[in-house]
Amino acid sequence: MRVLILCVSLFLQFFAYSQSKSNIDFIIKDSKGVNIKDVEIRFLNHGFSGQPIDNKITFKNIPHGSYTILILAEGYASSVETLIINGNTEVVRNLSSSITTLDDIVVNTDKRETGFFKTLGSSTVLDAKQIRNMRIWELSNLSGIAPNLTLSHSGDNRNVTGVRGIVTTSYEQSVATYIDGVAQFGLDTYIPQLNEIESIEIIRGAQGTLFGRNAMGGIINITTKKPTNKPSFHLDVQAGSHSQQRYNIGIQHPLVKNKLFLGLNSLHDRRNGFYTNTFTKAAYDKQNQTMLGLQLKYLLDNDWSIQADIKEYFATNNGAFPLVNDPGELFSNPYQLSQNLVAAMKDKTANSSLVIKHKGEKLDFTLQSSRQKNYRYYENSLDADFSPADIVGIFNNYGNDFNTVNVITNEARLQSKGDTKLEWIAGVYHFLQESPTRQATVFGKDAGLFGVPDKNFAIISTNIGKNNGLAGYGNFKYLITEKLTIIGGLRIDNENRKLTVRSEYEKAPVPAFVISPDTSGKTSYAALSPRIGLQYNPDSRHTSYISYSRGFRSGGLTGISSDPSQFPLNPFKPEYANLLEAGIKGENENKKWRYGISLFYNMVNDIQTPFLVLPDAVTVIKNVGKLQSKGLEVEFTAKPIKGFTLQYAGGYTDASYSSLQSVSNGATIDLKGKKQVFTPATTNFIAAQYQKAIKNNELSFRLEFNHFGKQYFDFANNIEQKAYGLLNMRISYRTSHFDLSVWGRNLTGSKYIDYAYDFGAAHLGNPRMIGAGLGYRL
Repeated sequence: MRVLILCVSLFLQFFAYSQSKSNIDFIIKDSKGVNIKDVEIRFLNHGFSGQPIDNKITFKNIPHGSYTILILAEGYASSVETLIINGNTEVVRNLSSSITTLDDIVVNTDKRETGFFKTLGSSTVLDAKQIRNMRIWELSNLSGIAPNLTLSHSGDNRNVTGVRGIVTTSYEQSVATYIDGVAQFGLDTYIPQLNEIESIEIIRGAQGTLFGRNAMGGIINITTKKPTNKPSFHLDVQAGSHSQQRYNIGIQHPLVKNKLFLGLNSLHDRRNGFYTNTFTKAAYDKQNQTMLGLQLKYLLDNDWSIQADIKEYFATNNGAFPLVNDPGELFSNPYQLSQNLVAAMKDKTANSSLVIKHKGEKLDFTLQSSRQKNYRYYENSLDADFSPADIVGIFNNYGNDFNTVNVITNEARLQSKGDTKLEWIAGVYHFLQESPTRQATVFGKDAGLFGVPDKNFAIISTNIGKNNGLAGYGNFKYLITEKLTIIGGLRIDNENRKLTVRSEYEKAPVPAFVISPDTSGKTSYAALSPRIGLQYNPDSRHTSYISYSRGFRSGGLTGISSDPSQFPLNPFKPEYANLLEAGIKGENENKKWRYGISLFYNMVNDIQTPFLVLPDAVTVIKNVGKLQSKGLEVEFTAKPIKGFTLQYAGGYTDASYSSLQSVSNGATIDLKGKKQVFTPATTNFIAAQYQKAIKNNELSFRLEFNHFGKQYFDFANNIEQKAYGLLNMRISYRTSHFDLSVWGRNLTGSKYIDYAYDFGAAHLGNPRMIGAGLGYRL
């Protein structure tokens, strides 16, 4: 704590110089010149925003300089513009209706809020209005919305995320998820539900230079709503098929005007199971999920701010793995399974962060710290053979000294001010991770069906991991000419890993005894993540670019399992993705249509190939392959006539292994030329939305079709899901205080494999869901 106070004190002294400041008055009107009452203005990359008082928004003591501002108002298209402040002034702006004009887009690909056409690379950005209209309630709802993006999970809400054939196939992610600038460190510590979301960015392609580890396929960057001077309250109630109920309540209020702001929110989501367990004759995967959120923001002045965020997540999943061993059985008896062991999975996650920011005349400084903690366990033994036979189960309820992941991250960075010829950012990043696990593979009376010579015993595996890492990075943008910009950067990551393993044999009533004593292994590695690119802006509404970037997925050590033939503590190296990309994007002058086209080529080396050790589902990682992935992406949004919006996001990916070998029954199998797993050949998202103003209210009808091409779930490409499509809709009526909606997902009842293990166990995607909701806001 003393070190932190000293660092802050030094930076206070460093930035303590006199700056010229002015007061700015904003008056925002509609296209007819009538003042807009409900409006918000944000100075991007700064800690202050404002709402109108007597039809005027006043900002006091704003330092002189160039700023990018975002103007937001309900029912109007958002507007981004550059504003130069060098004295007291009054600014008058007119906004167009959102029914006739596309919103301006703000992105954060360079850890700086920037206009869409000033950034290099491919990204899809969803604002709060789109998130509401598309009914995005959890991370998995994002699948297919952006080109070549897929998310799926085995029923435990921990998503396998893939972008352009770069896929998460182990506990180390290939596509990182950030919430409010903090990396959700791993599959164990991120929260699947979404609540109070301001925007979601899907940034495709290797992002290793600025975001580091596990961003080799891209990042999902989520920003939550922040409290301001404007008090607000909302309540939302949703009900749907399978007895789904979703309650959302939030309040934001200034505790001290212009200084201290509070945000509180809570979410509860529950539903009955999609699956029926014919063995128990009961619903199998009934779920309850609860989220609590607290935000505190304190503005010391217009230069310094402190933001604290706390998120708590509690979940009970009565059947986390609704799997059937025979994929063919999925379709002949859909949403039915037969498992003799039923265990509720308990999930407790606490994520907190503290961000200190200083906005100087020449430099910006950010210090960010976070702590993430997850405790996940099964109350009873979990069925691991996915059958009615008593063959094998998994038990891990040994108290919270085990199966509790703790992560601490720290990041400090300096940034030059924007809108200059040279922009740069430099930072350091550090993390500590502890992950002690203890898990018993329980062999029952029918263990002989798996060829096990014993029965009614357990092998207890203990893996205690301690990891730490340190990284330094820098990135720059230099304006070569008025229209041509060069972008470059480099990051150096160093990670150290230690794993201690132990194995015990237990057969009641005899106490457990050690069969493999405590043994430790260590590994370390460094990773380089360069970036270079050229960007050409013929004007403020068009850009083209070409770039090279590199990302990596963390290496590590293999844990111990119940299989004596699999030796633990084998190190595996990081997996690297090298990306070449070229693209163009633009919009017409009156913002009636917008487009983006990109071509990409990925070369992935040292593929971390997962080999699942059964029956305890321990993943053994080996660097045994190379992957090539190439493809095309197209995005187009248009408002061809008043009130009507068309949207298309399509992607094509050809991802196959240039070298890959596997072992089955003692024989080596050459898998060269096989397609990447969890990677549809195509994704096509088509949406049509009609909005009609009725006095001061809005009626909206939205129809979506989400189509996925053929994909495979095992490296030998034996488990195949043919192309399928999902039809979604939402009808809403929105007044100044109320929202009434009717919605449906997978309206045609498509049945498709959403997730499958390479040994054959699989489950279907969600069935048809229909529901309605009522919201109130003040």
